[in-house]
Amino acid sequence: MTIALRQAEIAASCGQTPFGAAVVDANGNLVGEGHNRVRAEQDPAAHGEVVAIRAAWRRVGAWQKLAGGTVYSSCEPCLLCSFVITQIGFGRVVFAALGADVPGYKPLLDADLLKAAAWVNAQPKWPRLEVRAEFMRDQALKILQTFPWERAQSREPLK
Repeated sequence: MTIALRQAEIAASCGQTPFGAAVVDANGNLVGEGHNRVRAEQDPAAHGEVVAIRAAWRRVGAWQKLAGGTVYSSCEPCLLCSFVITQIGFGRVVFAALGADVPGYKPLLDADLLKAAAWVNAQPKWPRLEVRAEFMRDQALKILQTFPWERAQSREPLK
């Protein structure tokens, strides 16, 4: 989680929203890390988790090798990231801050990762997904609270 939180700090220092993630394979090896790059890459899917998963995929060579691994995220993954996590077959997600801790947070379909994981775990042919919420939340809240959200929520560049 320390790596995910450091990635969130890096994101903020680069003018990106402060979200970071790290990917650990099923053997416990760090295989990817990344931070939010939505504005930098002009890619609405370049969330911290997706960037870290892409890095891990490149490193291990096949997305199937990520199955059973763990995603650590500085904040609760949104539904976009949750879908990617479940499709790859990660076995565990550990996150720090809650989505509701983010100013302006609007949950899609009034859902969060815990609700999504309950649904996934009820599907007979889907790999189970363990979720650990609010791990190192205080550290994540400090990062979120120091970020200039009013500027980030405007349409103006943060630079």
